[in-house]
Order: sequence, then structure tokens, then C-alpha cells
Amino acid sequence: MKAEIIRESGDGKKLWTKVTGVDTELVNALRRTVLSELPAFAVDEIDIYENNSVFYSDYLANRIGLVPLTYEEGVGDDVKITLSLNTEGPCIVYSADLKSTDEKIKPFNETIPLAKLAQNQRLRLEAVAIKGKAKQHAKFQCALASYNQVPDLPAKTKDLCRMHLAETGAQNGGVEREKCVACKLEEKGELKYKDDEFIFFTESYNNLSAEEHLRKAVEVMKEQAAALAKELK
Repeated sequence: MKAEIIRESGDGKKLWTKVTGVDTELVNALRRTVLSELPAFAVDEIDIYENNSVFYSDYLANRIGLVPLTYEEGVGDDVKITLSLNTEGPCIVYSADLKSTDEKIKPFNETIPLAKLAQNQRLRLEAVAIKGKAKQHAKFQCALASYNQVPDLPAKTKDLCRMHLAETGAQNGGVEREKCVACKLEEKGELKYKDDEFIFFTESYNNLSAEEHLRKAVEVMKEQAAALAKELK
């Protein structure tokens, strides 16, 4: 198995990796690990002390629970972080208004609108964030992952549309679909894909880079494989 980074966004939040010498099952296992096995922080409990806005409390609780929080490796698994909010309208309440008791764990994106308060409307609450994994609940999902097989085309093929360029890991651009070599082969049912070559895409939702998430997922898979091997002995 060989992995090669072929493209990365400027902020490090998106990563394209070419993976070769591996089968579909293993690549899909890596995708599922990124989606469900990486640790992250999310709001788990909310006490709403005052809310005379037009938003139901359970609606606000659900919205706050889905706000991505930052992650810090050194924070323990059983730690509970309190985030408080106390504001009065007229104003728009943003995720930045959630004040954390620990600067290491706080809203990652501070511009997410949570509610709009009119004159004399108040919102006062306390939320508790814990560490978890997306296999427990989707609110803990901290990264996205997907993959596609690389089309088996002649090495010098250049006339590809944007979609098939992406499948080869190339930059955006390309010709119209009517002129695309791969599209023409696809219409005839003659387009083939390489069985052991994939473009793996990773996107981060929190302060960690996409590469960090991908590396953590690989380590999780190694640990799971070692545990299985031990059980089989």
C-alpha cells in the first residue's frame, strides 16, 4: 500500500490523497474510520434557564449540540467542559457567544448563527461538552471522507471533464462533457477503472487539519487490527 498527497487546500482543511496497491474494502474501512472512529468534543447536555425568544428550547438545544468544537489531544476522555451563554436582544446570537470554561475547547467556527433575539428577549443557558465518537452520535463527527477509483485511461489523456479530472486527482478545470474522452467511453460502456488505485478525499470540521485526521484514522485502524490479531491467537 502506498499513499501520496496530491493536493491540499490552503487552510489544510481539505486533502486529496492517491492510494495505490490496496483493495476497495480497505479503502472503505479507512473512510468509515474517519467518519465514525475519531474522537471529538460536542455539547451533550444543556440547561436553559431563560428563553423568551420565538425559538423552542429543544430547537436551540439541537442547534447548539451541532456546533463544531475545537479539539485538544491532551484533554482527558472523562472531562466535562461548560459553555455558558447570557445575552439579550435585539441581536443575533452567534456560536462565538458561547463562552467556555476551557480555552482549549470552544466553538471552532464562531460565526454560526444560533438565534435572532428581538427587543427584551433573553437567552441564558449552560451547556456541557464531552468527548465522544461519531459512532455514538453524529454531533461528534469531526471529519468527512470519500473516495473514488481512478479511471484506467491512456497516460497522455488530457481531454477530460471536471468530474473525471477530479477522479484522477487533477486540479479543477477541464473540457465540456461532450468533448471528454472518459465520458465518451462511459456512454459506450467501455470506461474501466483501476482496481487498486484510488483518490481519497478528507475534509476537517474542526481545528485539526485534514492530514491530522487521516493519520489518526490510520493509527486507529492499526490498533483495531492489533487487537483483533491478539484475540485470534
